Amino acid sequence: MEVFLFSLLKIIVAVGFLLVSALVVLRYYFSHKKQPVQLQAQGEEQRIILPLRLQACERIVLFLDRIAVNNLIMRINRPEMNVLQFQAALVGAIREEFEYNLSQQLYLPSKAWGLVRNAKEETIRLINTASMKIPENAPSSEMVRVLLELVLAEEKPAVDIALEEVKREIQKTF
Repeated sequence: MEVFLFSLLKIIVAVGFLLVSALVVLRYYFSHKKQPVQLQAQGEEQRIILPLRLQACERIVLFLDRIAVNNLIMRINRPEMNVLQFQAALVGAIREEFEYNLSQQLYLPSKAWGLVRNAKEETIRLINTASMKIPENAPSSEMVRVLLELVLAEEKPAVDIALEEVKREIQKTF
């Protein structure tokens, strides 16, 4: 009987050792197999998101260019407009452009998007400031003159600051 119990104990120890060994090997295998899958998933995510981020940056650069005061003036000014009409047209164009590009904030870092939003607000503030310095019925050409004077007086336009940040983000990507 002792021989039987001793043989049974040897078998149980051997099976236990095999089970523990198998568990260690399987745990090692599955933990290391998961890493390449995670890296592959991250690579796939980058492959999909990178073009979207670049497209968003392109659209924001275009937005910033379109809301630059000198470009707005060239695009919107009409000789028959008075100051009030011109102001409304400028601010309306900026808001429309901004709303069109609002979804791009998903692909930009918070700092860059904050600067873009600030550029929009500063441009609107500049337009409103210029319009307050002139009578409402004055021709739009008067507002153009005042606007350009205000732009020249600025140390660095908010549009340029935002543009530099977006360009920095693009450079980080590459």
